[in-house]
Amino acid sequence: MIAGLSALFLGFQAEATLMPVADLLDCARKADATLVATHRAGGFAPGIPENSIAGIRRSAEMGAAFAEIDLRRTSDGEIVLMHDATLERTTTGTGEVSNRTLAEIRQFYLVDAAGRRTVDRIPTLSEAFAAAEAAGLYLELDLKGIAVEYAAQLAVDAGIEDRVVIIVNTTEDAAAIQSVSPHIGISIPFTDREVVLNSELDFGPLLAWAGYGIPDARTEAFLTGQQIETAMHDFPGEADGTVDYAFIDQMHVEVLASDNPEAALHVFGRWDAYCQ
Repeated sequence: MIAGLSALFLGFQAEATLMPVADLLDCARKADATLVATHRAGGFAPGIPENSIAGIRRSAEMGAAFAEIDLRRTSDGEIVLMHDATLERTTTGTGEVSNRTLAEIRQFYLVDAAGRRTVDRIPTLSEAFAAAEAAGLYLELDLKGIAVEYAAQLAVDAGIEDRVVIIVNTTEDAAAIQSVSPHIGISIPFTDREVVLNSELDFGPLLAWAGYGIPDARTEAFLTGQQIETAMHDFPGEADGTVDYAFIDQMHVEVLASDNPEAALHVFGRWDAYCQ
């Protein structure tokens, strides 16, 4: 459902109460709404670096439902937000994340997409959890070499297991997450949908990741019949201006990962305009 009066939705100021993520996805499907997930939680505006607390807060202010964040481990076992294995592209530092202690990493600043130094430091996962909770935002965790069971337990320990989605590639990893908590959302590819459908997974918190491109109508109708929601991206289309948000909306995609969330939200509207 295209938001129509998008300016009204973008100005929606009611404070959102976060329902469990499985209920949020069900709500999006029933409301025929497309929710936005900010890719790498930032990098979409000058002065807001990717994988930053500033990006998490701005994502919530804009009305995105999710911020997708990338997680890596430091040499002393701390979990920080960082997409690349090395520090050069997104920070003022150098070297591999896994070879630096948290104290060493804290000396560096994040840079924005234009390479300009910002005031933001590299955040820890616990700081991201706290920022998302304070802002009223769901998180999607992309694990870079971190065991899924460990990430799931961290969400449980933080008390937000029903407000996060963890990205996996296999039913085995999905089952490992559900063995820790049945409340955690799981984004999983449906490349071989029979493998997923014949598994013993609880479908309630599952999100079918279609990757780049819109699922065909038959696949989408099948997933809807299974009460499984769909997520996708069109990063190339957003980069060159050919993305068709209206068509994505018409294809009943429930979650769009976006590098241009402001433009996407102008079409789709804030998540809390549909689901509260």
